Amino acid sequence: MSFDDDLASALSISKLPPAFLEFLQANEIDPQIYTIRDLPRYIRLNTQHSRLPTREELEEQLGTKLWSVDGIDGFYGLNGRSRIVDCIAYKEGKIFGIDLSSGIAVCALDIQPDDHILDLCCAPGAKLCMASNILGVSGCGTITGVDISRERISTCRSLIKKYKIGRARLFIADGTSFSVLAPSFLDPIRRMNGENCVAEVTSKSRDGKFKVQENGELQQDPLQPFWAPKTLRNDPQIRSPEFLYDKVIVDAECTHDGSISHILKASN
Repeated sequence: MSFDDDLASALSISKLPPAFLEFLQANEIDPQIYTIRDLPRYIRLNTQHSRLPTREELEEQLGTKLWSVDGIDGFYGLNGRSRIVDCIAYKEGKIFGIDLSSGIAVCALDIQPDDHILDLCCAPGAKLCMASNILGVSGCGTITGVDISRERISTCRSLIKKYKIGRARLFIADGTSFSVLAPSFLDPIRRMNGENCVAEVTSKSRDGKFKVQENGELQQDPLQPFWAPKTLRNDPQIRSPEFLYDKVIVDAECTHDGSISHILKASN
């Protein structure tokens, strides 16, 4: 893989901010790992869209060559200087930008159709979008996103709406103390999917009240979601071992290529 020399960007140790160098030294991190020449960026197809562009169409729109990422379907790398925001496919919600490290983390979950996934530090939302793509709509699976920042989780909500993510809810909360379990009232999803869903253990009676299994209890002072679709809006937040999450992802922002990108911008 190679890029045009005029697009290459070198980052030397001398360009690193002094405070960052002090941090590296204090944590015994070799600063040589930050002496990079090119940092590619990555995109993924939004597989929930009905009409997706081909690789050739994307290359024409982006004005650069793409390469497939082995082992991750619909994932492409491209020149780090390319602007995906100007791409027609991006504007139409057919692709989204995502770091490779985030994509690998989502793949490691081995998501199944009935999985309930907890995404801590979910903003800005690319991991959540990819997880939703893999989750699909054939089962009863859901995604719960949690972030402590209202501003950042607002960005996540915007992505959910843009990419039409239907089975995800968002909470503003500290991930270290978040205690809301996976959704227990899945009747709306079950009605949409028919026999594809697992049997319910929680349901509403005729008077509109929730029936709770013997070893479960309603959460005291339930936490209001920052955003939730109609299918998940009325969840009673029952506490029971039945509703533990199947998969949990914690992918801190500072682990991403994006952190290096910000350093590159600041040093040039």
